[in-house]
Amino acid sequence: MKPFLTILLLSALSMLSLAQSLTQLSGTVTDPSGAVVAGAKVEALNLDTGTKRETTTDASGTYLFPQIVPGNYRLTVSATGFATAAVDNLRLLVNTPATVPVKLELGAVSETVSVSAEATQINTVDATVGNAFGTKPILQLPFEARNVVGLLALQPGVTYAGDNLPNSYRGGNVNGGKSDQANVTLDGVDVNDQQNRDPFTSVLRVTLDSVQEFRVVTTNANADMGRSSGAQIALVTKSGTNELHGAVYHFLRNKATNANSFFNNSAVSEQFPNGVPLQKLNRNIYGAAIGGPIIRNRLFIFGNYEGRKDRREDSILRTVPTADMRNGILKYVRTDRTIATVTPQELATRVDPLGIGPSQNALAVLRQYPLPNEGTAGDGLNTSGFRFNAPVTLDWHTWISRLDWYIDRSNKHQLFVRGNLQDDVFREAPQFPGLPPNNTRLENSKGLAFGLNSVLSPTMVNVFRYGITRVSFENTGILLEPFVSFRTLSTIRGTTRPFIRRTPVHTFSNDFSWTKRKHEMKFGFQTRLIRNNRVNYANSFPDASANSSWLTGSGSALNTPFPDMLSTFRISWRDAAMAVLGVVSQGNARYVYNKDGSVFPVGTPVIRNFHGEEYELYAMDTWRVLPQLTITYGIRWSLMPPVYERDGFQTVSEQPLNEWFNDRVRLADQGLSQDQVKPVRYILKEQPGGRDIYPFHKKNFAPRVAIAWSPDQQTSVRAGFGMYYDAMGSGLLVNYDNSALGLTTQLTNPSARLSLATAPRFVNFTTIPAGLLLPAPPGGFPATAPDAFAIINSQDDQLQFPYTMNMNFAVSREFRGGWFVQTAYVGRLSRRSLTSEDIAMPTNLRDPSSGMRYFEAATQLALLAKANTPTSQVPRIPFWENMFPGAAGGGLTATQAMYESYADNAPDYTYALYLADVFCFPGCAKTGPYTLFNRQYSYLRTLRSIGFGNYHGLQLTARKRWRNGDQIELNYTLSKSIDMASTPEISTATQGVIINAFNRRQFRAVSDYDSRHQANANWVYNLPFGRGMKWMNRNRGMDLVFGGWQLSGLFRVSSGLPTSAGNGRFWPTNWNITGYATPVGRFEDGTNKNAPAPPGGRSGVNIFQDPVKAVDAFDYTLPGQAGSRNIIRGDGNFNIDAGLMKRFHITEQHSLQFRWEVFNVTNSTRFDPLSANISLGDIGSFGRYTDTLTLPRVMQFALRYEF
Repeated sequence: MKPFLTILLLSALSMLSLAQSLTQLSGTVTDPSGAVVAGAKVEALNLDTGTKRETTTDASGTYLFPQIVPGNYRLTVSATGFATAAVDNLRLLVNTPATVPVKLELGAVSETVSVSAEATQINTVDATVGNAFGTKPILQLPFEARNVVGLLALQPGVTYAGDNLPNSYRGGNVNGGKSDQANVTLDGVDVNDQQNRDPFTSVLRVTLDSVQEFRVVTTNANADMGRSSGAQIALVTKSGTNELHGAVYHFLRNKATNANSFFNNSAVSEQFPNGVPLQKLNRNIYGAAIGGPIIRNRLFIFGNYEGRKDRREDSILRTVPTADMRNGILKYVRTDRTIATVTPQELATRVDPLGIGPSQNALAVLRQYPLPNEGTAGDGLNTSGFRFNAPVTLDWHTWISRLDWYIDRSNKHQLFVRGNLQDDVFREAPQFPGLPPNNTRLENSKGLAFGLNSVLSPTMVNVFRYGITRVSFENTGILLEPFVSFRTLSTIRGTTRPFIRRTPVHTFSNDFSWTKRKHEMKFGFQTRLIRNNRVNYANSFPDASANSSWLTGSGSALNTPFPDMLSTFRISWRDAAMAVLGVVSQGNARYVYNKDGSVFPVGTPVIRNFHGEEYELYAMDTWRVLPQLTITYGIRWSLMPPVYERDGFQTVSEQPLNEWFNDRVRLADQGLSQDQVKPVRYILKEQPGGRDIYPFHKKNFAPRVAIAWSPDQQTSVRAGFGMYYDAMGSGLLVNYDNSALGLTTQLTNPSARLSLATAPRFVNFTTIPAGLLLPAPPGGFPATAPDAFAIINSQDDQLQFPYTMNMNFAVSREFRGGWFVQTAYVGRLSRRSLTSEDIAMPTNLRDPSSGMRYFEAATQLALLAKANTPTSQVPRIPFWENMFPGAAGGGLTATQAMYESYADNAPDYTYALYLADVFCFPGCAKTGPYTLFNRQYSYLRTLRSIGFGNYHGLQLTARKRWRNGDQIELNYTLSKSIDMASTPEISTATQGVIINAFNRRQFRAVSDYDSRHQANANWVYNLPFGRGMKWMNRNRGMDLVFGGWQLSGLFRVSSGLPTSAGNGRFWPTNWNITGYATPVGRFEDGTNKNAPAPPGGRSGVNIFQDPVKAVDAFDYTLPGQAGSRNIIRGDGNFNIDAGLMKRFHITEQHSLQFRWEVFNVTNSTRFDPLSANISLGDIGSFGRYTDTLTLPRVMQFALRYEF
């Protein structure tokens, strides 16, 4: 599809896009008896700019101003025989339809009567749920990061992960949706991050002083909104007015009034007996804004500059070796929970088959680490935590300007231009004290928007928008050479690689609105042209690891000499022993190819230019069936061609991977070998037989319908249903390209092939031992993965667009004095959600003779092993007797022989299967090796359209607004969200992966972001004292002391977020993903800040009340099972931010405001459940938290001059 041809075609059709920077005003005009008045003249005058719109009431007495600019208005209504009615100081908010009924009084037209009517807060038009914020709360609420998009977190149904985790995928989830589905526009132009789509984020920094309006729709947006299934967030930049207005401001933070972090206080050591000192914090935010007329009533300008300078320290936690480990001395926990010590000599004679013992090269590196000072990281015996205050510097510069021009004197045509520019430098924390920053981020993102609003007639309005938003940044990185790491230890130096990204997005849209009798019809389109240009060094160098799980037997030979070792400490021991012995087992080779098959030199960056196009059309009608009844219905059609790589650097599997997986299932069902499945081969997209990364779906039609019934002007009953397609594409190709075979080929040496005797030994940090890296395979296409049992990431090229079905029912009531109350049910059903699974996992092979499958047979062996059943008492199991008859021998049945192998390797059951299926120990299947495993891949993570979920919530809202812009809002949400996986499309290759592709529903559980109870509040309130107020208003002296005081604040509280216990490094079902542990007893979750010490560990803050009992409440999961997902509840959020302001009026037009803002007033600490170490392989820190959801208390002071 040719982009610009399409734009011209759609423009010719005069269709609409998202007019997300405008609003609507309507109402009914009646006479003193209540009868409607037809033909009345209605005029809306913008008090800020002097521009006006005119219309007349129809036969039902209704007037309508569609697509009107938000702002302060004066509404006048005149009709023959009646006095002219005037409604002053009418505030219209963006994307918030306002209904203002007007009752006329008898009299002369020349007589003007002020009417007390005002815009109702209730929605009588459609079923949208959401809220709008005007200029005052945006400027006066205390925002910790001064991020206006963060207002989304104040809406009911929105999960907030905490101030310490602003971009977590567990935050920004709206009504059960994934965090990457919000859609943010600025002046009607797209400002989303097209690749990552982080929550609460506009890629153009939007300063608080530049925002006039903020509006969010959390559910059931009409057909004129779309692109994604999440919240629709509209921001409007301030315009100049007929009066010159401006501000100069400076916000200051420093450590003098701040609290230290919980973990800094708890990191007690000889160096810091009272904990790590309070981090340095010097933050200055300063700026100026000005707006006014160039030509009164016609041409206006607004500008804002804001700078931010941080000189601060972040609290950083690294995992380091203990003093003993640095000298080659290791410890372990015995079965009786006592501690044993192993000397370097014992390591040489009892553990190392080569008799070398501790590697001097490895010890030389281990001794470079600082000594530990806290116990929240590591196993507590050989490794522990080192927390330090790391310097971080930040310099941001932001420029924003807007020009508005009312082209003709009748104000029928308005043109605006808005520009944004950023110039940023951000130096991140170093790896350890004294080292340079791990990365420096340089950014110069920019944006430009152009808009034309045209009133073609009193019943026809057209809105055109064009904008370009360009993300542009560079990460300098710190390492341009290979490196070797010790598993579980932080690397001794930073390993970040350079990266450059330029992502310009062109947005075109046109909006046409036509009012015809009782119908307001809208038609529109929106087009986005997306370019994502990347230079990436992440795959330019190889790396290696001392990974015990990569050895034969998952490194069990390391602990075999110590039969008294507690089984749950074995993994920690193996990792420590690998590091001290310097055994390097895993090598990750990376090769960058040209399309012709030639290999680029090591260190060559991967350069990609990804292109995407998005086209959306819609039609909708708002039908006022009766004055009290409105039906809104419409349909949105989304045309999203697949994203692609401009220069042809794009591959696809020759056979669709879903077909390949289905072939594997068919062979397993027939009891046949996986060796019969075709090898996976990749070809270039541009070659014959090549395909796109997913099909071009041309039937993405999304109907919407809403009914609103308002029996009176204070009550509204609304119901709605809509279908919404997810945004998808940009992140998919980036993830897929990172490991595209034949272009960016990643090869890891096969696991379980090297032993302690054969694995190479450590040389130094930047030298990978010889013989560990696999050589580059021959280039060219088709490219076939070698039979290397690879672990890799891919994608199903038959993806379908995920969609949701949203529904809601709401009852709203507005009371006298500006109070508004709403009760709403909100539901969401998600289908075809993007979810990853391993399609190369060992199959659930079926024995044709008995009908028994592998998982059932393996589970029987595992249960017998758990019961310590003697081999002689193990009965025959048909599956093993029929499918593995060659295992019999030496007086053992096939079942008994397999039992001994499974018992020896328990609970690593996939390794026992690997020995039998690959190495024929104790015997191969009768169909030969690789009957269950695949030769090419041990793990092929594939993103597929297989997920589903649901959300149901009760949402209660109470709001009070005053005429001066003050407001208070409270809301509460009771909800439950269920899904199969909660991660967004840009997630990593091991995040949110379904472990058992043959039984996906095992992963169905509450969502990672499920928070059963949530409540929040926000308020801005001027105390009623001083000049113009109710009390103490008599003289200037009283006003100076008591007047001008204002309170503001934010409050958030939520119930705990879920998490899971892990199997440690044992793999019962999947070769690469361990899965979750299985509960076998009762445990009591809920944070305990002084929990007893788990075996070998320390007491301290823990997700369990008693971690010792909790360890015993979990067991390793059985074959074929995924364990129990999200059954543990950790902390939720609790936070209060407050502001106290005093305004001094210098003159009528000039004032000075002093502000004191406190973030986390109560200095409450809530811990991040995902930071808790709940692994059966690391019981020394079982349940121990390592990070928080909340930040420690911080104070901010400001001076603000306004005129």
